[in-house]
Amino acid sequence: MDMVSYERIKDSVVFGFEEYVEEDGLNVAQASAKILEEEWRRVNTNSYTKALYFISLAIESLKLNEIADFVYFKLATYLDNTEFKEIADRDDVEQLLQDIELCKKLIAKNQHTILETNHSTKARIDYILELKVN
Repeated sequence: MDMVSYERIKDSVVFGFEEYVEEDGLNVAQASAKILEEEWRRVNTNSYTKALYFISLAIESLKLNEIADFVYFKLATYLDNTEFKEIADRDDVEQLLQDIELCKKLIAKNQHTILETNHSTKARIDYILELKVN
């Protein structure tokens, strides 16, 4: 399986939430930050992988009626992006576009709480998102 395929990334986020939220008792902000930190190389591969991670984190969070502020406030960038030229697999892109629509529907329900994180957490996430993949 391609390390940046839709299924690989979705599984990483879903299993990460299962482990960190359900088993370890972390909240969605802590789980989201941990996943981004652990997966930074894959996250920063290209615009497709970054969008898929953020949309997937948002969907898993919104299923629990919470979302980290650092995910929520970056979503606009990814919810409006429908062009992923660097990805050859059109099926992966189509699945992401379907997830974007699902995410928009979950946000529109307005049943979520935005979890505010401290400045150091936001700064750490910004730093992770700026790392270059060699």
